[in-house]
Amino acid sequence: MLSRLVRHPVSLIVGVVLGLFALYETSVRFFAYTGDAYVMSDIVVLSAQIEGPVSKLAVQNNQKVAENQLLFEIERTPYALKLQETQAALATARADLDLARDEVNAAKASVTAAQAVQINAMDQLGRVKTLETDGYSPEATLDVATRNVATAGADVTAAEAQLAVTLRRVAVAQAAIATAEAAMAKAQYDLSKTVVTAPDAGRVAPFVTRVGDYLRPGSEVLAIVTDRRRRVVANVSERHLARIALGQRVLLTLGSDPWVLHEGRVSGIAGGVARSPDNPQVIPYVEPTTDWVRLPRRFPVEVTLDAWPEGLGLFNGADARVLIWF
Repeated sequence: MLSRLVRHPVSLIVGVVLGLFALYETSVRFFAYTGDAYVMSDIVVLSAQIEGPVSKLAVQNNQKVAENQLLFEIERTPYALKLQETQAALATARADLDLARDEVNAAKASVTAAQAVQINAMDQLGRVKTLETDGYSPEATLDVATRNVATAGADVTAAEAQLAVTLRRVAVAQAAIATAEAAMAKAQYDLSKTVVTAPDAGRVAPFVTRVGDYLRPGSEVLAIVTDRRRRVVANVSERHLARIALGQRVLLTLGSDPWVLHEGRVSGIAGGVARSPDNPQVIPYVEPTTDWVRLPRRFPVEVTLDAWPEGLGLFNGADARVLIWF
């Protein structure tokens, strides 16, 4: 049989190919292997939230930093002056409110005085009418008393209108204080953003920003590679997805620690990938072509090592090779 296959190399090649294909199709029922894997951890990108020139850089490329350690500063003088301006505006608004309240008190006193004059005028009118009925008061006196009552009533109306105006001035002054307080809070917030510290411990990735560079809101300045959620992301062919589950055992090697076998478990399976790199990068995009050959769609699967090798540093983006047992 073997001699016949040797005499017919085409049959031998076809048989070998078919055998390898059958072996591969059988193997994929039990494990998934990929060399398209890499080391990842959480990366924090620090961006400017205000605009201005960089006045201080407190770190260097690849430097280790602790949580809350100073990273860089943006020129704070304009923001300090703005804070002083808003504080002065708030003080003015509060003074206006005190003045408006004093005016309210004065207007209330004017209303009280006008009402007292009105009551006196009405009492006087009543007495004059009584005397006139008894024939002891001339008609001219009645006219004067009537006019005094009308004048006093008008004075009361004017005083009450002035009181209403002053009450509205108090409302306006209170609104001005609220506006000034909001402006001052915004100025304090902007001033606080001139100093940027590390939100977490890690290592500073290489960056190009230098002292004097003018930043605008959203300008990315530098990134910190943290040690949080150390993991290996393996891009696995879609044909394996139905048999991959959380917690499955994984064997892997790290590019930064070659020829050493590590163990881990599946800790995350991507629910979807973008079909185009133009899609919003809220979900991952995995390039489906390699060297002009189109590959099946691959989905990111996260693998967490049982224990990160002691003494092995974290090199984000380093290659890995992963074997997942079903």
